[in-house]
Amino acid sequence: MNPMPFLAKANPRRAQHWRIRVGTKDSDTSRTVVGDLAAKLENFGDDVDVAMHRDGGHGANEDTADFIQWIAKVTGHKA
Repeated sequence: MNPMPFLAKANPRRAQHWRIRVGTKDSDTSRTVVGDLAAKLENFGDDVDVAMHRDGGHGANEDTADFIQWIAKVTGHKA
């Protein structure tokens, strides 16, 4: 699914905080796509946390504890 058409213009009802992860060995998602998405969101002034998992494939999820901490940070709730 391509999110870019949904980001054609600023929309105050969409998410303002984004956490994007991609594996360096991901064969399904280009790192260029991730970079373009992050740049578009940052240009809107959104909070974007983007990183790559070294040697991770598609759907790599290697930092669950950090994800919980990120949710706590952006929501103001305690982890």
